[in-house]
Amino acid sequence: MVDNLIFDRLTRDVEIALERPNSSEFQKGAYNYMDLNRVEQWCEYLMELLNDYGKGIELEIKMNWNLRDYPTRKQIDRIRSNLDTIKNTCYALITETIEYNNTLNYEQANILEKILFDIDEYIKEMTRTVELQYNLASRINIVKNVYMPVNTDVINEDKEVPIQDNIGAFLCSRKYINMKGV
Repeated sequence: MVDNLIFDRLTRDVEIALERPNSSEFQKGAYNYMDLNRVEQWCEYLMELLNDYGKGIELEIKMNWNLRDYPTRKQIDRIRSNLDTIKNTCYALITETIEYNNTLNYEQANILEKILFDIDEYIKEMTRTVELQYNLASRINIVKNVYMPVNTDVINEDKEVPIQDNIGAFLCSRKYINMKGV
């Protein structure tokens, strides 16, 4: 399980972090190695999830950031590029735009983590759509009919469904369709 994303940082959060730099309490206004590890873990998680759907994404990920690490522009751009790579596989996703520049302020950190959140929501929605009870079935047929047993919970007879132009597309329940030509 990955840690919760943070994309609601405010100026006040940064001010509090600056007022208490040695505080051991979690401060969302202070972006540090824990935040970098969280973002990297999310990149890996989403990459693996999308690869399970056949996307074939390869990312360079570092998940061992520590207190002494100071991220360079190259490392932050690698993280940004990882997010862009993942985001580009989600074709209909509308989300924030990643800004490549010499800084990573709290607003940009919010954007990075919001994109990860949006991608996760996109994948969840995509999965819900695929798992619906009724799916769109299609088949190019050599014959003019497709054999479809009618819902046997309601009626006990088989029906032939005529298909125009040997192509059929219709909503069907996976439980009751037999897509073999007659």
